[in-house]
Amino acid sequence: MARPAARAKGPTSAPGTSERAFTRPAHAVATREQGFSLIEVLVALAILSIGLIAASRGAFQATTDQGFLRDRTFARWVAHNQLAALRLSPQPISAGAVVRERVVQGGVAFDVATTVTATPSPLFSRVQVDVRRASDSAGDGPQQAPALASAVGFAAARARP
Repeated sequence: MARPAARAKGPTSAPGTSERAFTRPAHAVATREQGFSLIEVLVALAILSIGLIAASRGAFQATTDQGFLRDRTFARWVAHNQLAALRLSPQPISAGAVVRERVVQGGVAFDVATTVTATPSPLFSRVQVDVRRASDSAGDGPQQAPALASAVGFAAARARP
């Protein structure tokens, strides 16, 4: 049994014409695939903008954290300097005393509160130094900033009469 002839794909040419007249040139198909559509460009810009926003937020957060860490480092230096100065002072401070002062370290102003309390030993007093960033409003009100650093040490107590 004979097989039927294979059916031709695509348009058939009319009698007397060549098949070449019905085919598209190769460069006509390729021009449609060159370049990007408007939607593709908008999606790419949206993805890029989200990435840039995230990067800028990260840089801002790093800058903010760096400033806070600088202030805490300076505050620790101030607290330890105050303890060392109190230990080296020729006149010991008496128990129950609270000394407040403003100190500048690294160009940053800090409010320092030094509190001296008695210990069971009459030879030593407990000294606590709390350091806060200096604020425009003075006082112990609820607006007072939290302590950036605290240091606790012991110093020679003043002789009791």
